[in-house]
Order: sequence, then structure tokens, then C-alpha cells
Amino acid sequence: MPDLDPEQGVRADARRNRRQLIVATREAIASRGLDVSALDIATAAGVGVGTLYRRFGTKEALLDHAVLGLYDELCDTAQVFLEHPDPWAGLAEFVMELAGAHRDSRGLAEVTAACERPPSPELAQRTTALQDAVARLTERARAAGALRDDVTWQDILIFSRAALDTDHCLGVDAGPDGWRRVVTILLDGIRAPGRTPLQGPAPHVHQAG
Repeated sequence: MPDLDPEQGVRADARRNRRQLIVATREAIASRGLDVSALDIATAAGVGVGTLYRRFGTKEALLDHAVLGLYDELCDTAQVFLEHPDPWAGLAEFVMELAGAHRDSRGLAEVTAACERPPSPELAQRTTALQDAVARLTERARAAGALRDDVTWQDILIFSRAALDTDHCLGVDAGPDGWRRVVTILLDGIRAPGRTPLQGPAPHVHQAG
């Protein structure tokens, strides 16, 4: 008889297959984005495609589950930095984490950039939670006098994506950690006092629908 989980009443091999599918999905979207096939995910997980559909119903549901997990990790990280005793360090270190998350997962970067289609209710809730956390990190740094007055939390979110295209330019190779230099330079640019007035209106929250 297959082992049963005493709390969930689910066969241990079924739970193992589910975990393997989630891990394989996160790895697949990290390197290839959301345009990955159910067969490729199942093969990487070492299970059949039928197992994927039995566990999650659709490939899209599995992708959503993986992406929501990445969002939850970012929300948890933001809460940790909101308790940082140094408000500027809390903001700066979270921005570096968010930029790194975009670098590490092409799929996550695709989802955070997608403003045109209405998100699922679960993703909308996580998005709002992350926006709120970044707003609070921003205001803490501003209240401490560390952040220039004309920088908004929306600016912070936009420039967290600046690390996505920093590998090569005109024969120059940034190296594996070159994106960190770029983000550090940008962070220094938003510290108080600002020297050059910002041009144009601040970014705004897109209203999907």
C-alpha cells in the first residue's frame, strides 16, 4: 500500500509528484518565461503529462501556482525589510532583492510587466500587497530624510526592472554581477538630496480592465 499523509489523506507519491511539478515549473519559467509547454514541465519533473493535469487541472493553473509562490516570497521579504532599523537600508536592500528576482525569473519579470490583461483575484491581491509594502518602505526612507522628495514608490517599482537588460552594450560585457552595480548607482541617484529635477510626470498605477 502506498504511504498516506496522515494530515492530508494524500498519497505520499502524489504529494511528491506535486512538489516536483512545482519545482520544475519554477525552473522552466525562470529560464524560458511563461511560454513553456506542459510536456516540457512534466518531463523535467520526471512525471507524465497526465499527472500534471490530475494534480493541477491545467498548465495555466500550475503556472499561476508557481508565480503566486514567487509573489508570496517577495511579500515576505518586504515585511522583513520593513522592520529594518535603518529605513534607507531597508528600502535599498529590498530593491536589490526585487531586481534580483526579476533577473532570476524571466517568468516573474513577464508577469510583473503585464498591465494590459486583468490579473486573477489572487495575483491582484499579491500585487496590491507588494505595492503597499514598497509604498511603506518608500515613506519610511523619506521620513528619515534619506530619500529625495520627488521620488515616488511607483518610481521605485519601475527602476527595479532596470537590471533586466544590463549584460552587454557596444562590446562591453557587464559580467554576472554587473546588474548589481547598475542598481547601486540608481539607488544613489534617489538618495536625498536630489540634484537634478525629475522630468515628466511620475509613473502611475495602471487600472486593468
